[in-house]
Amino acid sequence: MPVGILPVGTVPCTPDGLPPLLYNQTCSSLARPLALLFTQLMSVSVVPDTWKMAIVTPVFKKGLPTDAANYRPISLTCVASKIMERIIVDQMTSFLVDTNVINKAQHRFVKGLSTTTNLLESFNDWTISIQTRKSVTVAYIDFAKAFDTVSHPKLLHRRRQYGIDGSLLDWIGNFLSERSQVTRVGNQLSSMVRLYSGTIQGSGIGPLLFLTYINELSNILPEFNVTVKSFADDVKLYAEVMTDIDVEHFNHALSCISEWANMWQLQSSIAKCCVLQLNVTAP
Repeated sequence: MPVGILPVGTVPCTPDGLPPLLYNQTCSSLARPLALLFTQLMSVSVVPDTWKMAIVTPVFKKGLPTDAANYRPISLTCVASKIMERIIVDQMTSFLVDTNVINKAQHRFVKGLSTTTNLLESFNDWTISIQTRKSVTVAYIDFAKAFDTVSHPKLLHRRRQYGIDGSLLDWIGNFLSERSQVTRVGNQLSSMVRLYSGTIQGSGIGPLLFLTYINELSNILPEFNVTVKSFADDVKLYAEVMTDIDVEHFNHALSCISEWANMWQLQSSIAKCCVLQLNVTAP
């Protein structure tokens, strides 16, 4: 039952009022009906209106509880939609991996990679440089609210570039269009608002959509003689900087990030960006 027509005083766990436990306990009975439903929806590239709704619950992170900026928004979406999204994500991921689309610099939402692999690979490179008495410059770049500001038209354009087309691309376009959300605090729901950008928090397909959106950056930065390691929207680039030419290449790489971000409508979070200098110490 959509949020907009719930009885007064009722606060649902999901927009359709169907909890995850229901699907967990009736999975054997629901498997075939859901398969038929998913097949039909994909054939006509349509997403039910209720699946386009989300209930946002703020979760406290740190700092003052009275500051809204200290809360992380968690979106609750329909479980049936997440199941279909997971099937689509598995198929698309296999395709993107088989065609070598996802750059190996990305360590988030990629099987077998994590913060640990990101750090180990970086630390190994830096250790080799220091042992050969070469200085390393590292830049950490963070994009502000990256998942929420992704342009839908540009996201669909990027998907088409990577070979995602036809009914699947149309389904993704429908999935992203005319979305809405309400915020739940305690037993109270806010008024409904429309979403016009972003890869949809709480969705199963959102992370993969974002990876393909930002993937190009990891492809073009090595042209400036820098190494790139990414973790979702966090980009780390580093290089051995020993000469004026090395400095010029590194500055060009930073300029490239700025120009790319402007073109693709992402904004750097200046407060979270920094530069680390690893220098060789005298014996």
